[in-house]
Amino acid sequence: MLTPEIKAEWITNTNCEFYIANEMFHRNAELFLKSYPNLKVDITDRLTQKLEGVNHSIRKKNKRKHKGLTADSVNKVIKDSLKAISNLKFEVEYKDGVLFDSPKTGGFDFALFDEDFNIVNFRNYCFGKKAVFQGIDEWTNELDKRVDWKSAADRLNLPDLTKNAGIDLPIIKKVPTVIGEVQFGNWALAYYDMFKVLHLDNLADLDLLIYITGTGELDSYLSDGNVNYQSMEHIINEYSSILKVPIWLIGLDVKPK
Repeated sequence: MLTPEIKAEWITNTNCEFYIANEMFHRNAELFLKSYPNLKVDITDRLTQKLEGVNHSIRKKNKRKHKGLTADSVNKVIKDSLKAISNLKFEVEYKDGVLFDSPKTGGFDFALFDEDFNIVNFRNYCFGKKAVFQGIDEWTNELDKRVDWKSAADRLNLPDLTKNAGIDLPIIKKVPTVIGEVQFGNWALAYYDMFKVLHLDNLADLDLLIYITGTGELDSYLSDGNVNYQSMEHIINEYSSILKVPIWLIGLDVKPK
């Protein structure tokens, strides 16, 4: 039973100590991570932290009051923690062979990709064999918004757009393409996320999906019907025959207080 004192103490809390409680590796994802150990170390480190900014609440279930956490605040603190990893991009969308990161929400929560490979693909989109109409405007507008893109273009001498117009420049990908989702929302979003992955995998060469969701105590603190580790594991197994991309499924929990 939650006494007034327990409720008052709970809702004044603003932090949780997170840790990885469960993991599932689909399509030999563990072998991929062995080839890129720093990625696994970085993700694990950022998910095993005591993080501030988690909104604690009291919620009703079956006419009884229970301790709760707001999914939005958990989602935000996890994403903010991941931002400490260099080279990760956030809110990433795929369009015409190019991965775009944006301050707006949409697409995938985070991604790691070869920036040189990406900027050459964008150059080919604007000036290559099947160049878009008014490609110079597309090129200028996007590079004006992205310092890292401009830096990559300068390094590869791509600003000299008078050369090789109408020809796709070749480039070999040297960095794997990794996309990630942080999901504590309604369970239906799990299916939506998987369909996004299936669609993107048909268009791009994906190397790994990292999917972070709740389990254990953390899951019990969130609203009923939210995505959790068990439901996501079921969906991956259900669609295993068509999910060709390796998946690292992470079940995140919180230490008791």
